[in-house]
Amino acid sequence: MRKHGFFWLLATCCLTAFQQAHAEMPQPEDIEVHATRPVTVQTYQAVARVFRRFNALPEQDRANLSLHVLGRLQPQDAPLKASGLHLQTKNGAIPLFNADNDELTVPLTEALWAENPPLMANLPAESFIGFTFQIAVSPPQPDQFTDAQARHWLRQLNNCMEDIVGVIVAFMLPDAHRLIVSVVPHSRLEAVNADQTQLLLDNQSDAPQNFVFKPQDYARSTLFRSTRAFNKILVKIPLDPHAKMKRKS
Repeated sequence: MRKHGFFWLLATCCLTAFQQAHAEMPQPEDIEVHATRPVTVQTYQAVARVFRRFNALPEQDRANLSLHVLGRLQPQDAPLKASGLHLQTKNGAIPLFNADNDELTVPLTEALWAENPPLMANLPAESFIGFTFQIAVSPPQPDQFTDAQARHWLRQLNNCMEDIVGVIVAFMLPDAHRLIVSVVPHSRLEAVNADQTQLLLDNQSDAPQNFVFKPQDYARSTLFRSTRAFNKILVKIPLDPHAKMKRKS
């Protein structure tokens, strides 16, 4: 993935004021009302192009991998939905946030690509939307995977980097070496090899916990298993790519 932002920018605040007076009052009172209004932050094609390019990668490089973009309203560190981010199409507004999490949800259709509507958001002054990128893995089984599978996922991400930024540039970037396994509450993550079981993480809390590791540190015959289905599995993206969406001016 590219080191710097794939796209985006814009956000602003609109101040409106009105004066309220009463004929019987000797001194009219001035009242100022502060509000935000939707402003353009980007175009549809600029954002959709990132997902379309990932989906156009060779199937062998992206099989079982999916691109996810997470956003937060900054500097408030508020959920993405607080920004009201949406597409303003000729047929009406289309929200681009998931009410249950911070994931950017971009519908990919040829009709929207041809229309190329603006992305709008309700952003207070000096605010912006900060985005981070994740590559998620869908394992064949929801509660276990092998070390060999993990190494294959890392190779796939390296191949995706070559597809996007070119072999020479990818050669200069650090390889993907680590997996991030999110273990659900009250679940245990174990590594099993040759009838030997190693406890990797015992999550006794009420929130998911991450276990970050290098598959290369384990034997290829190792089986990683959890007592409950994984919350998610991510491939660590080199250079921690991120982007901002703020006011376009």
